[in-house]
Amino acid sequence: MKAVLDTSAFIYLNNFRMFEKVYTVTDVLDEVKDRISSLKLSGIEMKVLEPAEKSVNEIKLAAKETGDISKLSKTDIKVLALAKEKGLVLVSDDYNVQNVAEKIGIDYISLFNKRITKLVKWGNYCINCEKFYGKKICPKCGNVLTKRRVSEEFINKQN
Repeated sequence: MKAVLDTSAFIYLNNFRMFEKVYTVTDVLDEVKDRISSLKLSGIEMKVLEPAEKSVNEIKLAAKETGDISKLSKTDIKVLALAKEKGLVLVSDDYNVQNVAEKIGIDYISLFNKRITKLVKWGNYCINCEKFYGKKICPKCGNVLTKRRVSEEFINKQN
């Protein structure tokens, strides 16, 4: 299997033989700082690519639709974009990454955690006004909004 690996995959995996070819982005390599993971990286044959800006923008749009955009790092967005662009499997335990991957049809594997079972749409909720708003501060009462599930849809496929 050819796969795009996120930072957690490089940190926690010890055996990369399950992958025919490994891909990642430069930002992932920059995030791997501990000595053991750095040694593992030096022994892995991988292709480091950067996704096109168009792919990155597509991921940002999907993440805004699901409400995950505030929880995704620049690196998360890039690995999602690379997986989408190249039609590769994404390896990530991050639920926000999986949620966006599910939304746009990227196949993904969760290594240590169960993969998500629901596609969730998040929104910013005011506990005082009991309404969702597209901002971080309630336009009516000035309260700081909190993330809440707006909707959820069960996913048919399981790991």
